[in-house]
Amino acid sequence: GLGGCLELLYGWHYDQTKTGELKGTIRIQWLAQDKFLYEPDPADPLVFKRADGTVIQPQAMYTDGGTIPQALRAIKAYSPWGYAPAFLVHDWLFAMKQCKRPGHEKLSLEDAATVMAEAMKTLMEKPNFGGVNKLVHYSMYQGVRSSTAQDYWDNGTCEAPGAELERIPQASRTRALTADKSGTGTPYPSFTIKIP
Repeated sequence: GLGGCLELLYGWHYDQTKTGELKGTIRIQWLAQDKFLYEPDPADPLVFKRADGTVIQPQAMYTDGGTIPQALRAIKAYSPWGYAPAFLVHDWLFAMKQCKRPGHEKLSLEDAATVMAEAMKTLMEKPNFGGVNKLVHYSMYQGVRSSTAQDYWDNGTCEAPGAELERIPQASRTRALTADKSGTGTPYPSFTIKIP
């Protein structure tokens, strides 16, 4: 009985979530474990246009992809990069809030969760993104509305790209793929994703 009720709940939530238009190219540079730099592609930036016409276009920011608990990452549908465009749009709203970018004062945690849910559904409706998964859609929506997310929304600090990253353990105690101080060493690895 309880399982059936939950299925109705997350099915209802998915059906009520609007879709939008998601397009662009995602350029990601790896910096450290679970720490990446998103940089908009100058010719084809990531853009999410919501059903109400609102356009969200993420700018350069640090990200970890989807903040998925380690225990869930073993399940294919809970990859930190499985819904990368939706996660990046969501992270951008947090960056706007924490760095006090124009328009941040109009946003709430609920807005950020709703936008991510809309972007995820937009991806799920495209056949090449694995299809519809209403349970994953709902659980991720709930996850980004949690008390932990609220605390980060209210108290997170601005990490503007170019600022020094706080890293534990210290970089001097670990091996790195970074370029050496002369600038002639190996660059950070990066990857690009084109939204079809």
